[in-house]
Amino acid sequence: MNVLVVEDNKAVSLIICRIIEELGHQYVLAADGEAALRLYHQRDIDLVILDVELPILDGFTVARDVRNGNAHIPILFISGNSSEACFQQCLDAGGDTLMPKPLRPSELRAWLNSRLVTNNNPHISPAAG
Repeated sequence: MNVLVVEDNKAVSLIICRIIEELGHQYVLAADGEAALRLYHQRDIDLVILDVELPILDGFTVARDVRNGNAHIPILFISGNSSEACFQQCLDAGGDTLMPKPLRPSELRAWLNSRLVTNNNPHISPAAG
């Protein structure tokens, strides 16, 4: 599966990208909102991890554009602002949830596992087998 990681902080993006690789998936990385949209429209993307505060275009603008073309793609917002108002803005822009920074690798790994497995095997139910 292909994950679009949109984060302008190199240390944070490194953590995210390592986790994606550990889970056996691929990623493309963008450091600003404009580059993110360009990559999204050029590549086959299955999931988006999106910082709220980005250069050029903010995360909310990027999410709205992505959501306009794909109502089902998972979008995880990340931000140092974990207020209820920011969480609501993320939902309003089309995000699935907001994960606060500093990121907890175990939480990110669990969220990615649940989304990537579900998207990769849409016809398999938990009771199957």
